Parts: sequence; C-alpha cells; structure tokens
Amino acid sequence: MLRKVSTKIKKLLSRPKASMFLMFLVISFFIWFLITLSDTYVSQLNFKVTYSGIPEEKLVLGSPTNSLEATVQATGFKILTYRLFRQSVNLPYTDFRKQKDSNYMLAVDLESAINRQHNSLVVKRLDLDSLKLTLGENVKKYVPVVSRLLFSFDEDFNLSDSISIEPDSIWIRGPEDIVAKVDRVHTEIKNYKNVHNSISSTIKLSTPDSLNSLEYQTKQVDIKVPVERYSEKVLKLEVKVRNLPENTSIKLYPAMVEIVCKAPISQLKNIKAADFEVVCDFNDANNQISYLIPKIAKKPSLVSSVKLLDQKIEFLTKTTEQ
Repeated sequence: MLRKVSTKIKKLLSRPKASMFLMFLVISFFIWFLITLSDTYVSQLNFKVTYSGIPEEKLVLGSPTNSLEATVQATGFKILTYRLFRQSVNLPYTDFRKQKDSNYMLAVDLESAINRQHNSLVVKRLDLDSLKLTLGENVKKYVPVVSRLLFSFDEDFNLSDSISIEPDSIWIRGPEDIVAKVDRVHTEIKNYKNVHNSISSTIKLSTPDSLNSLEYQTKQVDIKVPVERYSEKVLKLEVKVRNLPENTSIKLYPAMVEIVCKAPISQLKNIKAADFEVVCDFNDANNQISYLIPKIAKKPSLVSSVKLLDQKIEFLTKTTEQ
C-alpha cells in the first residue's frame, strides 16, 4: 500500500506543473516567514550577567546573580537570534550604587545597561527589583594539614613513631567569608593494607568543589609513616601504695609484680623497669575487699601496650601508735 502511494507521489512530482507549484509554495512560505519575522513582538529573553572593574584587592563574596530574565520588545529576527545565541550584559563596578558596604543596582539601572549594550531591544520589564553585589577582602590564613590515612598491619608490625607531614600547615587565600569557615585541610583518604615497611609518599590534599574559590599554597604533601616489627619484654617492678594513712605500714603479697610490654624491636633493649610505675590506691580497700588492684601509672611513649601479669595484691597493715 505504502509503495503504491509513494509511486503515485513520484509520478506527480515528475510532472512539470507539479514541480513549478512546489517551487512557488516554498518561495511563498519563505516570503511569509520573512514578513512575519520583520514584525515587532514582546517576548522574554535570558541574559548572562558578567561583572567588570572590580578592584584587585576585592573579591566577590557569596553567589552573585549570574542571569537576568527580561521582557523585551524587538523584531522577530532579533528575538530569534537572541534565543539561538544567548547574549550577555556586563555590569561595571563603577555603575553600582554605593551605600556603606553595600553595592547594588536598581531595576532602572539594569534596564539602562541592557538598552545601552543591546540597542535593538527595548526592555519592558525585569524579573527582579534590584541586584546586589557583595565584595570582601582577599585574605590569607595558615591552617594545619590533617591526614586521613588508614592502615592494616601485618602481624607484629605497627607504627614506631608519629606520622610526619611536610608541610604540616599551609596557607590558603580567598574570599574572607569562605576562608573564615576553614580551620584545617585534609589529605585524600588513603588505605594501606598488610603494611610491614615504613612508607614515604606524596599524597594530594582534598579540595572540595565548595572551596574552589580558594588558592592553596600547595595541593599535595609528603608523608612519612615509620613502621617497625614489635616484640615483647617481661619486667619485674616494685609496687607502690598511694594514700596510705599516717602511722600505718603495709606489707604487700607479692611486693613485686611482672609486666609484659610491647615495643619496637630496635627500642626494646633500651626499656628498663625504672621507665614504669605500678601503683595501688589504699583508698580502694575496705572491709569487704582484702586485696588491692595494681595499675600502670607510668610507661614510656614508645611502648604500645603493657599488661600486668598480677591482677591482685594481698596486703597486711600495721598501725603504729604515736
């Protein structure tokens, strides 16, 4: 069926009169289209807003208006062109009205700017009454760099010292309202698995899109992660008693306790009993409890863990008369 219709249309178009008719139809439509576009119409257009002439020591704060919706009168040609190719309107800083720290333009100022830059249009109405431009100082501030590193260590391995970041603080520069909200800068999240060696690496800083108006001293830092094998050492310590009443002597059983400490192998030989302190608080004793509980009161920073092998200390007291 479709093939028959197609064949008939081709036969009609192949006739000289049909071709002539089609040509006149196209020409007539084109002339009508030109006449229609030459008429004047009222329509809405959207303009991109740009700013110029802002002092170098100033920065635009917040989110300034970046588009204007205007009802305009113009020929169909112009309206079609503006719809196909979006136009912009530039607002010089010198054209803004000043009042204390505020910079603004009224609707009449904006209409004048559009009419001046696009004289083929007549602005009838804008979709806003005024436009405000907030400026601030371009400020600089130093903030610390905070690492976001995750580790899982092989058995008996761990950090042997604190993580080093170089530089450990950087300056940021930008609009004062944004800089004021930033009190630290983070590294990107990095996950290290099955770690058994020290790590030296360069890692990027996290710079979220919400802070893309900031300038950073650097966008990467060097990190050093000291890792070492750990081992255990057993030490014997004398137990000290706190808060013992005056004129009271005490005898502990046992008087010495053993502890197991864990530290880097390279430091293990330097660890001595004098680096630790085990204490019992006599105030914890009462009529129902006949023992004291020892606690670790002091340990070296390089020791990762300490375990008491004796959990209870029995005691006898003797009061001496004055």
